[in-house]
Amino acid sequence: MDLPAILLFYGDPYRCERALAERDQAIRAGDPTVERQARFADEVDVASFDMEIQSAPLFSLGRHFVVRDADRARKPKPWVELTARELPVGTFLTFLTTPDAKSSHPLVKSCAARGTVVNLPALPASSLAQAARGILGESGLRASPQALEDLVTRTAGDLVALASEARKLRAFAGKEDITSAMVESLAFPGAEPTAYPFFDRLGERDLRAALRALNDLRDDAGRLLAGAVRHIARLAAVRALLDKRIPQATIADLLTVPDWLVRRLTAQAKRFRLDEAAAALDLGVRLDTEVKSGGRLAQDALLELVFAVTSAAAASARG
Repeated sequence: MDLPAILLFYGDPYRCERALAERDQAIRAGDPTVERQARFADEVDVASFDMEIQSAPLFSLGRHFVVRDADRARKPKPWVELTARELPVGTFLTFLTTPDAKSSHPLVKSCAARGTVVNLPALPASSLAQAARGILGESGLRASPQALEDLVTRTAGDLVALASEARKLRAFAGKEDITSAMVESLAFPGAEPTAYPFFDRLGERDLRAALRALNDLRDDAGRLLAGAVRHIARLAAVRALLDKRIPQATIADLLTVPDWLVRRLTAQAKRFRLDEAAAALDLGVRLDTEVKSGGRLAQDALLELVFAVTSAAAASARG
């Protein structure tokens, strides 16, 4: 199979790295002795680089030059002119851009005009879990659906970061299945902390985990209280629908939320009896009203709700 001598990848960093690896493998299949040399466009003198490309290699039959951050070149015109030239036989040139590269960039446009551009946009949110499962699988790992969602959330959907975390999890987990606890303790949070882990821990009625998640946040206590009340309202609704044996697919339609969120809410709602969920919602609404009327500090009201919801779980377990 003939490979294009010059090719430019732009778009999602992880997909571009995978495409580069596949191209490099294909080049090596034709010439196992090929050299691979990496450059960064903003550090390269294009005239000298052009001379190097056109010269004959000393220690191999072929060469694969990889130029990264191609859209950050100080002067794109010399690079555009370079891509218009014929390369020696056995010489390949691959450009990768930063994630911010636009199709209007001169080098991207020049390569596109020659049909040597591959655009690899970021995966939609609905495909991230599947991609994450594939990345873990390549490392010989399996993860529970909850752990998989937690890992995607913790890495902010950055598949490059997720692949790095997969290698770390492989080193520590061995042949064990990946759990949410492993993700929480080992995976580095690459995203800005959000309130959702706190809401989930509250829904799970886990006092220690809820307080840890709350401690990680720097959000306004009043907004957190209002969000917690909305989350409990959802759990109460799911609990009521579960008691009526409504299928999860129908619950997703009724609440207008995705299937993965219904699964998460269902697991939490099952930790409540309907009367407990209703009582938690009643308390949350009352506390929120008191805060908004100036009768209670938001921090105090939020902690009261946390302790009430989780201590009720402990009482139920004893009963």
